Amino acid sequence: MKKLFAVLLSIVLVFAMGTAAFAADAGSITITNAVDGADYEIYKMLDFAPSNAAGDKGIYSIVTGWEDFFAAAPATDYFTVVNNGDQTTVTLKDDVDAVDQTLAKAAIKYAEDKDKGIAATATQTASGATVEFTGLALGYYAIDTSLGTLCALTNTNSDFTAAEKNEKPDIDKLVQEDSEMNNADEGWGKVNDADIDQQVNYKSTVTVGLGATNYVMHDTMEAGLTFNNDVVVKLADGTEVNASNYTVVYPATDGHTFDVKFNDDFIADLAQGTQFTVYYSATLNENANIVTDGNDNTVYLSYGEDSTWETAEHKTTTYTWKIDVLKFTMDGENKVTLAGAVFELLDKDGNAIKFSKVAGAAVPTYKVDAEGTITQITTDANGKFEIVGLDEGAYKLHEVSAPEGYNKLAADLDVVITSTYDEANLTATYEINDADPATIEVENKTGGLFPETGGIGTTIFYIVGGLLMLAAVVILVSKKRMASFA
Repeated sequence: MKKLFAVLLSIVLVFAMGTAAFAADAGSITITNAVDGADYEIYKMLDFAPSNAAGDKGIYSIVTGWEDFFAAAPATDYFTVVNNGDQTTVTLKDDVDAVDQTLAKAAIKYAEDKDKGIAATATQTASGATVEFTGLALGYYAIDTSLGTLCALTNTNSDFTAAEKNEKPDIDKLVQEDSEMNNADEGWGKVNDADIDQQVNYKSTVTVGLGATNYVMHDTMEAGLTFNNDVVVKLADGTEVNASNYTVVYPATDGHTFDVKFNDDFIADLAQGTQFTVYYSATLNENANIVTDGNDNTVYLSYGEDSTWETAEHKTTTYTWKIDVLKFTMDGENKVTLAGAVFELLDKDGNAIKFSKVAGAAVPTYKVDAEGTITQITTDANGKFEIVGLDEGAYKLHEVSAPEGYNKLAADLDVVITSTYDEANLTATYEINDADPATIEVENKTGGLFPETGGIGTTIFYIVGGLLMLAAVVILVSKKRMASFA
């Protein structure tokens, strides 16, 4: 039953051999709710010759090219083929009341096999909601569409109508913000930020449409993202899908970063509306856009015959940030920039972050680089440098050494980057230390001269003190003598 309802059209076929009533020599097939621009094809599989004695009786015979189809399963599960010497006839088996989509899809697959050399009996491109095939010779026909969503078999004993239900497949895409992985939604959204060299996680969720075939997921990453070629597919309940059910094409040959092609049998086993998710990741690389220009990842799903039908594109954006540093001292009320100050930027664990220098930048610029050899950055003649490729989070700016004649900072400076996302517009803004991004200004100071020891100032005090003590002794001696004469 799952396969029966996994296609867009659930069809009950009237194929009672020798009992169908044929009131005319021609019939028609009408398809309603057609998709504008889609191609609809019919293939005649069996001829029907009415009996002269009774209009409701007749003989089915195989149309040239279909002999192999009726000689093998699944056709042999439904029909009996009898060769009468000059004619091969087909009858429905006694224990079969109807045929299902297994046979219908097998017939379409057989017809589309180029090695069989079978041409469509008639083809029409929908220019509205209805497609009509009229004046058809009596027989048994297979119906197909370029969408891969309509698959049916019918007699043309009367005007047959099939409905194209238009339950198309779809796809959506999310990216994970690593700082929010413990949230209820595990940080999945349309926007995130990251360090250069950080892994960025994605998931693209496919919603199955009825009967559509040839599902191919197309993913395109901008230059700042490197695909890690780590695709894993899971059903909605978390069950991992066996990799034999899909093929990853990387690098893709159609201009995308990579494609994932899903087997038709895998899709056919999933009921309409069922979802499955493709998980994969990329690394934000040295080509990443900084601050205002995010790094986009775009996905869409193609489907139908030759995968010519496409869903809308869905996009996520990954941002990365920067800090500017200015070293200065004060000369009265004026700022004087200082060259030669050496700094390290420490992560939340106190480790010095590694960088590589950006060539040709007007201001000395250093990109985060896990394989880089630079950890210490020196201010230029204008007292400046710039660090790019930072994730949101807490950092410390540590002064390794101050310019000659100036005091080194007594404590590290806190640098906290926070970001705010606009999911609807795929944009983000950031702040440093709760202020709009601006240059982090670091002041160095010099100290005044301390008092000296052994100078004239203290000598004078020693001399005066000595004279006072001598005078006191003279007065004391004089008083004692005067006392003795009294």
